[in-house]
Amino acid sequence: MLKQLLDRAWSGGTSPHDSEIYALIHKELSSGGMDAVLWTKAIAVSDGNNEKAKSRYIEMRANALRKARKQVQDFAKQTQREQRAIERQNAEQERLRQELNSLKQREASIDSKLWREFTSPDAKKRKRKKQLRNTVVFIALSLAIYFLSTDEGLAILAITFAFFFWILSLATYGKYELENELKSIRSRIVGLGGNA
Repeated sequence: MLKQLLDRAWSGGTSPHDSEIYALIHKELSSGGMDAVLWTKAIAVSDGNNEKAKSRYIEMRANALRKARKQVQDFAKQTQREQRAIERQNAEQERLRQELNSLKQREASIDSKLWREFTSPDAKKRKRKKQLRNTVVFIALSLAIYFLSTDEGLAILAITFAFFFWILSLATYGKYELENELKSIRSRIVGLGGNA
């Protein structure tokens, strides 16, 4: 009883998957196409008794086939893990490529907007016209307030407010923000391996 328990533990037990193994071993024994090394070892440990040698051969061959099956299963699992890792890597590369394309489109859009609204000759011309118009309005308003006002202190206060509004009207709104966004986008593009 103890020997059978030890033999079963040593051989890895039996499982439904072992039926294929035993069918293969039966075929080997029937056809005489046994593993010569294992057969010789089985005879040696069985003191030359053919019946014991067959039993020992079946046990050793089943263990060898289980081991081979486990190696194949382990290899298949490792291959699957590697395949999943490659798929994750490919998905990440695709995500980065899409992000890079999106950033490049945004970069082109901001470049175009900066050109249209701030640096093109037409934009500079519009800015000069606006500045000139606002300057003329400021001067005319200041002169009107100064000459039409009866209270000199109130006139100076009104002209001071008009002056600050005039200064604000000369500022270029949005250019700084667009340039900062463009700088940030270009930094991210370089970080992703693109060329900005």
